[in-house]
Amino acid sequence: MISEHFDTRTRINMKLALDRVCRNRPVGEDHCFRRSVAENIIRCALTGRTGIGQLVDAGERAMIRTRSEREPA
Repeated sequence: MISEHFDTRTRINMKLALDRVCRNRPVGEDHCFRRSVAENIIRCALTGRTGIGQLVDAGERAMIRTRSEREPA
């Protein structure tokens, strides 16, 4: 699926963004957490925002959203 929509540079930027957002996080290796971050990065790239900074920002936004969903109200 990913390779059908994105060129090599974009796929590399997406992988780097995912790794950058998840590294050094206590839940950075958790599958559900990584999936949430990756989904937000993919949505960002699908809109044409494929720069590394844009993708990292999208991943960070997912991280903040995921954290707020985990915390009790």
